[in-house]
Amino acid sequence: MDESIFDQITSALTVQSLCSGLAPDIPAGSRIEDLEALFPNPEIAMNHPSRVVDAEGNVIGILWFENWGFIEDGEEPYSVDEVTDNLQPNDFLSASTTILDGVEYFGKKNNRYFYVIHRNEVVGVLYYSDLFKPLGRIAFLSLALEIEDQALRLCQAASIRERCWLSLSDNRRRKAIEVFKSRYKREPKSDGGLSEHPLRLHAQGKRVVTDRVLLIECTNLVDKATMIWKQKLIAPVTQADVLGFFNDLKEIRDQCAHPGGEEELIPKKQLARFVHSARRMRISLREAIRNLEVKAGAQS
Repeated sequence: MDESIFDQITSALTVQSLCSGLAPDIPAGSRIEDLEALFPNPEIAMNHPSRVVDAEGNVIGILWFENWGFIEDGEEPYSVDEVTDNLQPNDFLSASTTILDGVEYFGKKNNRYFYVIHRNEVVGVLYYSDLFKPLGRIAFLSLALEIEDQALRLCQAASIRERCWLSLSDNRRRKAIEVFKSRYKREPKSDGGLSEHPLRLHAQGKRVVTDRVLLIECTNLVDKATMIWKQKLIAPVTQADVLGFFNDLKEIRDQCAHPGGEEELIPKKQLARFVHSARRMRISLREAIRNLEVKAGAQS
């Protein structure tokens, strides 16, 4: 199967595109009292760490404002080397790490941040809140939208679409019919006959769309989850697994599309669990669609 749009988008969105920059480098051996001259604007130092470099240009550590502050009256000045954080392997993420992989790293570890390295050089620092910058939200939205599209395609498959539609409650079907009438300005055909919508009806062996297909398209995300669960369309899982996942999907999709004032829209472990579950759901839905296509091909 060709690489999906989702894969193309998320592979292109890396942590380097989100990470926060660094303050200017500081020479190793500098006295703390010298830093005030290096940083006339304290806000730069407070918001961005600096690399501490030796005479050969090698990075020997990272200096954070909270480690040095500004010298109080009566204190003896001391070297930045005494308050420099040594770099540890577990503190690094490659610049090519995708945003979704970055989510899982934050979920597995207790790091408040990771240093982003490119060609063995520290180029930035990634905070968890950085994942919710607009580019980061695009990764989560593309994941959610592809899963919703996969769920739709599965429920619309010719061999099961009628059963899927009838598995919804009367109330949910009425809601979908209301959406249909608002969208297409007519009543749906009760027998699910061919649609006359000019953008949907194709001939000469191409995909023919019925009103039943369009009605399923008018259902919401949780309706699609209900159809998938009731018709047992994916690998055996509990009802709570399926409906719970799609509820989480809707919540995360909505929060990323309409963020509020919170820097961290979703707690670390919750988002990491969702990304892990979403990757498995993508595989399950893809396999279910493929199996139906193979079966339909064998019967034709």
